[in-house]
Amino acid sequence: MSLKSGISCAMERVMNGRILIHTEDAELYLLLKHILTLEGFEAGNTSRSSELLGRVHQAPPLAVIIDCSGPDMDSSAVCAQIKAATTPQTKIVSLEQTADGNRGRSLAPSTVDCRLRRPFNPQRLLAFLRGLRADAAAPAGTKSAAILRYADIEMNLNRLRVERNGHPVLLSALQFRLMQCLMRAPDVVHTRDDLISAAWPPEAEVEPRTVDIHIGHIRRAMKREGADVIRTVRSVGYALYLPSR
Repeated sequence: MSLKSGISCAMERVMNGRILIHTEDAELYLLLKHILTLEGFEAGNTSRSSELLGRVHQAPPLAVIIDCSGPDMDSSAVCAQIKAATTPQTKIVSLEQTADGNRGRSLAPSTVDCRLRRPFNPQRLLAFLRGLRADAAAPAGTKSAAILRYADIEMNLNRLRVERNGHPVLLSALQFRLMQCLMRAPDVVHTRDDLISAAWPPEAEVEPRTVDIHIGHIRRAMKREGADVIRTVRSVGYALYLPSR
């Protein structure tokens, strides 16, 4: 593919920005459509698996959002069929019930690219989709590599995305900056002052305890996909560490 063709395909993909929302819940669809439209995405709806697969096969979207609350839908099978009918650039987002819900079937982490539990924070969904749009906007061969890696963790600085064992790790912008500081020098013990300088603006007044709270959030997010990777050095600060390395 020529550079011109690559740019044309990428721009078509971005300008369309098509997101398919697979749900039988009309209110949920209208809410998601409103949120996505404000961000410049084009949202479409399917309610039957056959319709979803037909539209995905005909014109692969940027992403498919699947409402997993339907008790009779085999979400894992549908996701596998979507993966088979599209390229890796089409991502799957699952909307799942909370842990105490008694409806729907939870998807295996390997079948989806972003998992959200209801009630979900729309900003997390938008952050994920913005990353996809930014990635699609750059044709193959024109992106600058800005990736940090440590053990099974990969941090993409261009897309503001963190993955562990191939699964997305959802962090706030502030937590992303903290993790970036740790990833740039993983074997160094970073003091709380170091982390405050890296993640907060110079004029901010931040207590050391605030750093501990955010590191705790990062630790829990990382542990969902693997062993604890953050080492606490008492009275000093934090570093990355895995015993197997």
